[in-house]
Amino acid sequence: MPDKPNVLFISTDHLRYDKLGFAGDPVIKTPAIDALASRSLSLSHYFVQNPVCHPSRASMMTGRYPCHHGVRWNFNGLSENEVTLLEYFKQHGYTTACIGKYHLDQRRFHEAMDYREAWAIRNMNADNPFVQYVKSRGYEYKTGFALPEFRERLGAVPQPDQPEDCHLDAYVGMKTCEYLKRLDGDAPFFLWMGFYGPHHPYVPSGRFATMYSADDVPPFHRSEDDLKKKPVEYRLYFQAENHKYYPFADAAEGTFREMRAAYYGMVSQIDWQVGLVLETLAEQGLADNTIVVFTSDHGDFVGDHGIPTKAPFLLDCMLHVPCLIHAPRGGRGRAVSDELTESVDLYPTLCRLADLEVPEWVQGRDLTPLVSGDAGSFEGRDAVYAEAVDKRCLRTREWKLIHYPAKPYGELYHLTEDPHELNNLYDELPDVRERMTLDYYRHLDALEDFKHPSYARFTGIDPATGKEVTHYLTW
Repeated sequence: MPDKPNVLFISTDHLRYDKLGFAGDPVIKTPAIDALASRSLSLSHYFVQNPVCHPSRASMMTGRYPCHHGVRWNFNGLSENEVTLLEYFKQHGYTTACIGKYHLDQRRFHEAMDYREAWAIRNMNADNPFVQYVKSRGYEYKTGFALPEFRERLGAVPQPDQPEDCHLDAYVGMKTCEYLKRLDGDAPFFLWMGFYGPHHPYVPSGRFATMYSADDVPPFHRSEDDLKKKPVEYRLYFQAENHKYYPFADAAEGTFREMRAAYYGMVSQIDWQVGLVLETLAEQGLADNTIVVFTSDHGDFVGDHGIPTKAPFLLDCMLHVPCLIHAPRGGRGRAVSDELTESVDLYPTLCRLADLEVPEWVQGRDLTPLVSGDAGSFEGRDAVYAEAVDKRCLRTREWKLIHYPAKPYGELYHLTEDPHELNNLYDELPDVRERMTLDYYRHLDALEDFKHPSYARFTGIDPATGKEVTHYLTW
C-alpha cells in the first residue's frame, strides 16, 4: 500500500444540494450517497463559483475564482499558466486518471493524465465506444433532438426498455470499476470520475425510468410575483427562441412534473453507480487508504421559477450543491458543517489531506480542520462569491446580492425569510442594498489575485514598519 492516500474525486453535473436523501428530499432514493454521507464530512452550505460547467470545473481544479483563472463561460479554454489539481498531484508521484466527463480544456491538464476513458461519449458518432457498447447489447443510443418529442417534453424521455447498463452514467461507473480492478497498488492514484448526469436530457433507463411518477415529486418553488420583481433578463430568457426547450413557458404543469420525475430517476441511477464503485474500492482493499470526494459542478432549476434545466442566473438552485469529503486517515466519520464553503476550497483541502504543500496562488481555504473535527481552528468566511459573465453574487447566511455591473437594477434576497429567492427586495430595501454593495466591493478587493504562478516577484522589508512587502519584477 502506498504511503500517501489515494484520491477518488467524484463529480456530477447539474446535481442540486436539496435533491438527495441525506439533504432532506422527501422523495428521492439515494442509499449509496446517503451511506457515504454517514461516514463523511457533509458541507451543508457549499457553493460553486459559476452556474455552468467549464468555469465551475476550472475553479474546482485550480482553487481559483473565474475572474482570475479566466474561464468565464462554457467553451473557454483554461490558461496554460494554471496548475490544476490533477497536474499538481501528478507532480508529487500520483498516477492520474479521468473517467467520464471532466469538461476542462488545457493542454498541460491533458498531458498530466496517465489514463482517460469515456470522456466524450455523449455524441452519437459511430466510433463512440459507448455507442458501440450499447449496439453490442442489441440496443440503440439516442440523445438530444434524436429523442422522441425531446423539446415538447423538456428533455425528459425515460427509457424503461433500455437496460440499466446501457446508460451514460452506468458506462462511466463500469469503466471506473474496471480501472480500480487493474491498479497495481505501487503508486497512489488520483482518479477523477465524472458522471454526465443528472444533466439533461433526462433519460433514466430500466427500473430508474419508472422509479418516480409526476405525482411523486415535491412542489415547485414559484410565486405569482416572482418573475415580475426579477430583472428583465429573466423574462427575456423565456422568450429566447434558440433555447433548446423553447417555448417552455407554454409547457403544462404536468410536463414540468414529468421532467422532475425523470431528473430524480437520473439521480438514483447515479447513486446506484456510486454504490458499485465504492463496493469495488472496498473489494480491492483500497477503501481504507482512499479519500473520497463527492460533489457537483452546479445545480439545476428543474422547474423552479418556471425554468427547466440550468439557466445563466445566480440563484441558490444553481450554486448550492452537495459536497462530501470522506477521509479515512484523520477524518472523524459522520459530521455536518454549516460553514460557508466554496468549490475553490477543495484544492487546498485535498493537498493537506495528502500531506502536500498548498501552492501559494491557490485562493481557497483549507477545510481539513472541519474534516478532523478541529473546527475551532478553521478560518471561516462571512460570504461566498460567484459570477456569471454579466452578473456577480455575494451571499451571506442572511442576504444575497446579485450585482448587475453598469445596470441600475439587480437582485436582493432575505434568505432567512425567503430561502427560495422568490421575493426580490432590491428596490424595496435601499439601505440593505447599499450595505451589501459596499460589502461586495470589499469582498472583491480581498479576492484579488496577487500570487499568480506566472508572476515574477521580489520581497523586501519596509523600514518604517518592519513588515515584509512583495512587489513585481519586469523583464
